[in-house]
Amino acid sequence: MQTRRRSEGDAAGTRKRNDSGGSMAISSTATTTTTTSGSTNQSGRHNHHHQQQQQGQQQPASKGDLLGAGLDARIARRVSLDSAEAAGHGHYLKCRYPRCDATATLAEARKTFKSCHNCSHLYCSRECRRAHWERHRKACLHSRVSALCRLVLSTCKDDADTLRHLSVLARRGYLSQGRGVVRILFRSPERADSFIKQGFQCLGEVSYVRWPDLLPAEMGPELYSELLKLSTEYKPDSKMLLYVAICVVSEAPGSATAPVKWERQLVSRCAKLKLCRTVVSEIVSGPGAGERPGPRPDTVGDVLVLSFNILSKTTQRAREQVSQNVQTVLRQRGVNLRKHYPEVYQRLATFVEGSTDRFLPVTLHPRDTATGRSFVCIVMPNYGDTERVQFPVSENGDDRVVTVDVGADLGDDLTSKL
Repeated sequence: MQTRRRSEGDAAGTRKRNDSGGSMAISSTATTTTTTSGSTNQSGRHNHHHQQQQQGQQQPASKGDLLGAGLDARIARRVSLDSAEAAGHGHYLKCRYPRCDATATLAEARKTFKSCHNCSHLYCSRECRRAHWERHRKACLHSRVSALCRLVLSTCKDDADTLRHLSVLARRGYLSQGRGVVRILFRSPERADSFIKQGFQCLGEVSYVRWPDLLPAEMGPELYSELLKLSTEYKPDSKMLLYVAICVVSEAPGSATAPVKWERQLVSRCAKLKLCRTVVSEIVSGPGAGERPGPRPDTVGDVLVLSFNILSKTTQRAREQVSQNVQTVLRQRGVNLRKHYPEVYQRLATFVEGSTDRFLPVTLHPRDTATGRSFVCIVMPNYGDTERVQFPVSENGDDRVVTVDVGADLGDDLTSKL
């Protein structure tokens, strides 16, 4: 995970400056993928309980494109033999699949070589293109759209109307729900580009997400852990957390029966920005400054964190203990992991067997049979003390956070720990 400061040159020079200071941006190296088969009309569907229906139409772009006129061309399918020639060896092209040594002249390549569906990588055959896709997909999609996420974050900081709108949403969300993240979703790279060019009028779907409701499966474990850390550290009276997600629908090499399939991925980044100065002034001068009202009853709940350490030489007995404790803790609340969450149970079983050394964080929203109320359960591994995640502390009667080390011997006093 890398943390960097954006330069002011990332933003458009013609956009009016806001009254905010610097920012910190963190990139996600993981994406969430859903694979479908069929026609391109499937690209408009993406379900998430934090999303809302986008309204209105995107206005055509005219000028001020920060990505240049080549964005649409880079997203569309194309063959770039000219660029391949410039980077190749003389007048010969080599298949981009590392395990293939096939070469061809430019004339031959124009006739026989196959291009990546989304970029200019060239392959000698469909088989090589299909074999290289799993390794190539991250660089092909993530690097391009991740750069777009950076520009979106830069625009949020530099566009005064957008910054004020997000600041008000962040402040209201904190006052009513506690610590959380302002989530901005764009259903396509083109919509994100329209926001970069036209500002607030083309802002994506915005919502406030409480930190217990963040989904590691959506953003990847690295960004999820980073957002949890930032949720603990940021100062709600002067800062806010932004989480930008761009949905990418792309062609991917399929099988012989289905030559082309469509993949849907979310590429995301997050940043910590200063609130708009006018919002900060209202906080300082307003009645009850510095005091936060009690949370609404419907937003208060329990957050159960089941954490455990994963060392380089974790024994199978230790893994079995983790699995047993997780199931025991949930069973005391009336949740049968094997029955109610079979996918998570299977992942845990695979981890116990030793088939994998990593267990990615997972968030569940079960219902406690004793109280009839839903609660949040986060199963979070820690890879050493340096990567241990500190969860946000309950503030003024917010969510009651209970952390249980399921890697330890809980014994008979488990009830006292809950």
